[in-house]
Amino acid sequence: MKSLMKVAVLAVMVLFAASLSIAAEEKRPVQPDDVLKKARDSYGKESIDMLEGKAGTTYGITGYDYLTGVGKRTPKSKVEGGDSGYAKATGKTELIERLKQDKDIKDDWARRDRWTNNWSATFKGTKVAGADANQGKQWYYFYCVSCHGWKGQGDGPNAIEMDPRPRPLTKGDYMNKRTNTQLFGVIKGGGVAVELADAMPAWGNVLQDQDIWNVVAFLREISDQPFTASASDVTAQNADKNAEFKELQELIEAQLGGRGGGLKGGYSIEGGNRKVAK
Repeated sequence: MKSLMKVAVLAVMVLFAASLSIAAEEKRPVQPDDVLKKARDSYGKESIDMLEGKAGTTYGITGYDYLTGVGKRTPKSKVEGGDSGYAKATGKTELIERLKQDKDIKDDWARRDRWTNNWSATFKGTKVAGADANQGKQWYYFYCVSCHGWKGQGDGPNAIEMDPRPRPLTKGDYMNKRTNTQLFGVIKGGGVAVELADAMPAWGNVLQDQDIWNVVAFLREISDQPFTASASDVTAQNADKNAEFKELQELIEAQLGGRGGGLKGGYSIEGGNRKVAK
């Protein structure tokens, strides 16, 4: 009986996904292999430099250490080079100095926000009601960089190994045609949720729904062609009243182990950067 139910759910999910499908026949932008190989090598060089105690950059992101998520240099070093504080160097990275500077901030996530906001854009307002692009940015940097790249260019260090290749998330002529529901669905349920490749994993058991909405808001901000929000958009504020969205939620959560029963977030954890829609 359970097998029959699973087959039935899968069949319904396929039919429903067709209505949310990101057109298979449309040409999807990806980076050429030479760009991806260079990005992979650059990422590898960063880890070697760090072990040797050298400061530097990753993908042009100055002063950031992808392994620790904090500034990768000591106060006396320049952004482009110098002492990273690792290996035979001082043993003190920029993290030590920032902890001293941030002693007035009690929340660990607020400290991280300050670090990343020092080297990346901060957004005012939102294009997805009830969602915060600045919080979405933090989750993107934590989970999405390895495939989609620091700047959303589809050039993460794993991209060259993937088939199909991850697409650049900044291409407005492609991304702006995707609805908020489609973006939410592909993040939460993976590529199969909207008839894309299963190389895109489901994040619904890792990120809470509000986290996912925040990532959607971030993606709207980094488009190379400004995204214009519409009153008809499904958003974090009105999604629970949208029939299509609620059906998508039900189908995706039926495929995610540990979901259901009113659970609204991965691991049942509250706090940190997970903020409710207002």
